[in-house]
Amino acid sequence: MHKLPSNVYVDSSFPGVTVGAIVTKQGIICVDTPSHPAEAQKWRTKLRQLSPKPILYVINTDHHRDRVLGNQWLEAPVIAHHFTGERLRLYPEILKGNMPDAVMDFETAKEFAGVRVIPPQITFSEELVLLKGDHQIILRHMPGSTPGAVWVLIPKAGVVFTGDSVVADLPPFLGSADIEKWQESLNELRKARFPAKVIVPGRGKPTTKEGLKPLQNYLKLAGRKMEALINSNRPRSDVAGMAADLVRHFPVAESQREAVSRRVRIELERLYDTRRGGDDV
Repeated sequence: MHKLPSNVYVDSSFPGVTVGAIVTKQGIICVDTPSHPAEAQKWRTKLRQLSPKPILYVINTDHHRDRVLGNQWLEAPVIAHHFTGERLRLYPEILKGNMPDAVMDFETAKEFAGVRVIPPQITFSEELVLLKGDHQIILRHMPGSTPGAVWVLIPKAGVVFTGDSVVADLPPFLGSADIEKWQESLNELRKARFPAKVIVPGRGKPTTKEGLKPLQNYLKLAGRKMEALINSNRPRSDVAGMAADLVRHFPVAESQREAVSRRVRIELERLYDTRRGGDDV
């Protein structure tokens, strides 16, 4: 766990997601949750060590299942964007036959079988401000990575949690992306007047505005390739070659290359279908 100014904490040790906690005099406000039940409960134990006060809220920065499945173990009201709320209400009550990719064995599958999706009790459209003690916490709708992407800004600390709008050490998730709006959000983040110097990504360790360049270059390349694919009326099957090329432009461990390439291909196929007017999966 890494401590930032003004009692803001970040933990990037959990598989697949970076989580955060803002410790106030009244209690703790959490940003996202680990997806694995054991990891979510481990995170709750760490939170108890930070403060004896209760968990006041859990903020979900988007609807991706690997950051929302732990909601039930933190036992606090969930806050998210309207879109995220609608998507989570479409999830089944029990995630049978729809386990995260990390579920590989029977014992782990049994553990996930009891997971309940907890949709947000509080939703908003553009901005929501929480005032707790001497903390002002601004939740802002910043679409792009997903239609319901939310950033969590703590001006006093100079910190912003961006969810999957920023990721490190792996290609970004493009399946429900609007690349143009995503770039607009990142351009706003890079402006000198944006009141945060420390950027906490949805996956990976905290970074700075300079650290956004590889991500923006990747998005620019992906957008250009997809545009060319569609404008030339090339078939959906050509997305596979596009995915293989994109993965080469982002550092991926050799042991993970096949899985990451498959994930990128599936997401690009969804993006292709959306751009061609197909169903939004």
